[in-house]
Amino acid sequence: MFKRVAIIFIISTFLVGCWDERLYKNLSVVSLAGIEGQVGEMKGYYAYPTSPKDPTKYKVIEGEGISPRDVRNSADLKVEQTLDLSELGTILLSKESAKNPIYDFLDVYFRNPENPISSKVALTDGSVKDFLDIGDDLPSDIGEYYLRFIESFERNSIFPKQNIQHICSLFFGKGMDPVLPFLKKVEKDRKPVVGGLALFNKQVFTGTILDPKESLLLVLLMDKKGESARFSYLWENKGKKSPITADVVTLTKRWNVEDKGLTATVRLKYKLKVNIEEFPPDHLHDSEKRIKLEKFLSKKVQKDIEKLLHKLQDAKSDPLGIGQDIRAFHPKLWDDNWGEKFAELTLKPDIKVSIVRTGVLR
Repeated sequence: MFKRVAIIFIISTFLVGCWDERLYKNLSVVSLAGIEGQVGEMKGYYAYPTSPKDPTKYKVIEGEGISPRDVRNSADLKVEQTLDLSELGTILLSKESAKNPIYDFLDVYFRNPENPISSKVALTDGSVKDFLDIGDDLPSDIGEYYLRFIESFERNSIFPKQNIQHICSLFFGKGMDPVLPFLKKVEKDRKPVVGGLALFNKQVFTGTILDPKESLLLVLLMDKKGESARFSYLWENKGKKSPITADVVTLTKRWNVEDKGLTATVRLKYKLKVNIEEFPPDHLHDSEKRIKLEKFLSKKVQKDIEKLLHKLQDAKSDPLGIGQDIRAFHPKLWDDNWGEKFAELTLKPDIKVSIVRTGVLR
């Protein structure tokens, strides 16, 4: 009797179907989605390959509605197969739409278990539709193109490494504001270019964009350095200017909050160990010269970071998460309207650059 039951169980295991089975032949697999407008009047765009042999050929379906889910329902009425977002690589959102709380646009992607939480999110300068028309000479599927585009700048520390799960999780926490990649477009070749990082106050775009150089410094302050983080300056000696480029090897940080009652001074101490990748005058073996270069780089980076911190406070945006430390360890300083409180803090960076590698002359 036991053997019979065991045999029946084994057979049923192999014959049973998957309860959530979805066949690709019945689906249009979307790799890139874009949305613009506002709640009550939205437009959505969904790009999917039209040729299984050539994924670079794609079609864009448009939909309209009162919400992102309603927009997708509208788009579903225009395709012969149901739109499937299980392999969605990137979500594009116009900067005009981001002046409203952006979780209204992202909730449907974050809530639905069929949608990946690894999707990237980026803001566009202008209509999202323009960023779906980027020519026919793509090296890959359009969704994968944008995914790899963003990931390449994460590796170079222009963007922090993040996805929709990380971004939306910030909306449910307190004391740290999100930043999103900002994309511009070159009309000549229709390809996107990096504009920098867009600053947010909670869920709303502040209107402030950090340029790529400022974005790199912010990523370093956030301690989210990618594979490389390069910055360049001009070294002047005896009337001659020479370029110097350093790549951050390691970074250590230490913050100290000095509670002063209604306000506070936050000291942000960072130590950067760098590799010199470019310096034509050379002679970096000379300890005296290296010390001068270290002081020069420390002073330059310090000055740029001071400007960056002023820009963050003017935008009332705290992507560093200083508010999380304040809320946890100095609750009397915390305010639910953290953007206003953050703007009143005294932020004092202390940057020290040390040269630990000098490259190889061949």
